[in-house]
Amino acid sequence: MWTSVVLITLAMLTAAPADKADFYVATHGFDSNEGSAKAPFATVGAAQQAVRRRITEGMKDDITVILRGGTYRLPAPLHFSGPDSGTPEHAITYRAYPEETVLLSGGRVITGWTAGENNQWTTSLPEVAAGTWRFRQLFVDGERLPRGRHPNAPGLMRVAGVSEDLTGIVLDSSPGIENLAGMNAELVMFQNWSISRARISSSSDRTLALEYPMGWVGHGPMTGASTGKPTYVENALALVDTPGEWYLDESTGVLTYQAAEGEDPTTRTFIAPVLDSLISVEGTPEKPLYNIHFEGLDFAHTRWDLPEFGYMGIQAGHYGTSIDEPTFVLPLALSFIYAEQCSITQSTIKHLGACGIGFGAGARSNRVDSCTLEDIGANGIMVGWRGRGEMMPGSKDEDSFLSADWSQPVDVPLANVVTRNRLQRCGAVNHGSVAIFDAFAQGTAITQNVISDLPYTGISIGFRWNESKTSQQKTLVAENHVYDTMKMLADGGCLYTLGFQPGTVIRDNLFHDVHRSKFAHGGAPNNGIFFDQGSKGYTVENNTIYNTSGDPIRFNQTNDENMTWKNNRLGVGADSVIK
Repeated sequence: MWTSVVLITLAMLTAAPADKADFYVATHGFDSNEGSAKAPFATVGAAQQAVRRRITEGMKDDITVILRGGTYRLPAPLHFSGPDSGTPEHAITYRAYPEETVLLSGGRVITGWTAGENNQWTTSLPEVAAGTWRFRQLFVDGERLPRGRHPNAPGLMRVAGVSEDLTGIVLDSSPGIENLAGMNAELVMFQNWSISRARISSSSDRTLALEYPMGWVGHGPMTGASTGKPTYVENALALVDTPGEWYLDESTGVLTYQAAEGEDPTTRTFIAPVLDSLISVEGTPEKPLYNIHFEGLDFAHTRWDLPEFGYMGIQAGHYGTSIDEPTFVLPLALSFIYAEQCSITQSTIKHLGACGIGFGAGARSNRVDSCTLEDIGANGIMVGWRGRGEMMPGSKDEDSFLSADWSQPVDVPLANVVTRNRLQRCGAVNHGSVAIFDAFAQGTAITQNVISDLPYTGISIGFRWNESKTSQQKTLVAENHVYDTMKMLADGGCLYTLGFQPGTVIRDNLFHDVHRSKFAHGGAPNNGIFFDQGSKGYTVENNTIYNTSGDPIRFNQTNDENMTWKNNRLGVGADSVIK
């Protein structure tokens, strides 16, 4: 014991001070500088090149880059590859200067506003008119703004009729525009546990013609257009009628913003995203990257564009067109592939078009610790993913959606940790997304996270709709506090599971306040834990679940005999059950 105390004390005495580094970056610096505290670089990219040069000299110690406070607008995503790697023994850390706020932004400030009639202001963006830039997200003073829509939020219409090929939709009321053609207007539809987005090719009164079928053909009417589904129309100039709404005319480059009475947009900071991602750390199966760390940094403003075939949500940020076609995953702002011993700590990730942080193929012993993720367009944190699209390195092209897994053992994410994070308002754009997702991974630890304010599920583990063996095993979901979930959709809860996951432990979690929106479609209830098809092999102990719109626990094509139970408190008061 005394030996351990002495070693810890010596480590504290010999550790470099938090404001000491090998290289420095500051907004007032120059990339031609030497990168010292007195002559800092201006960009992270210049510091990255300096680190590379240091690595080629032989890495005998840790390397630290300190960023001074300020906003760094990235001209392109920061890509870390082989020359940027640390070693298993020595780390490379990009850190904020103590008590200073450092923001790495993928956005651009919008200025040049001109007042028009009815409190509508406009500005012209030449890059948009030239076809070199377009965006679907706009933020002002740290707030996400809605595109013009009908009905205005939170109102929704209902589907009254659907053509056989799912491209013709009849609504129960009119959007109030005779023809929506040529505006890039979209129909947004709430499915049971996902959403779909399709461009409108023409419209007349209550009848819309879509450019492609509405919905993923895999779960029938549950993920495809059907009568009664909640829906709204988005993105047309005539629909900009409420303060905060906006419309971008991609043909002219004119951006229109509806100001409130007395509001002056020239006094506010508008930011539109330019980049789809901010950071990628990507090695190879033969040469993974080691020991790259990001500490105390803020990351914000990524773009997400609608795919050519629309967005047909499957589940948890995965999308496609049918069960026989490729499956894709919404892009990540920060991704780690074939990376080991890397981390993001004490950082803030916010205002994203799609997903936040992801550990993919070959990601091992990485960590997301003490971070805040909020206002995320899709999933917050992902460990592993599935599908045959561009975001699934290591998948087998011949795999179908229901059988996809990593093609080689080296691809399986292993022993990654997601702990002590605060996640809220994930799924802000594509509402069928979750805060934390884990699939086809071994030994993931999801612990001590606080998760809230979600349109769908909080934590989702596993992604195989049967009892067959996969690479998914030994997941730990422990001491998480998940609440205020299922505010829009149905058929989920605080925790959702799929498939056979031997050695998985669900322990000491607090799950509560699972809602049932009046717009939720389908008869499936929302629960504290939803054990879906094939779920088995779990130990479930010491969890507390209460105030759920459905039963505290639900089973679908599995049962409680497939799990080990101990001391779970389901409900509160005299009616509570110990299972």
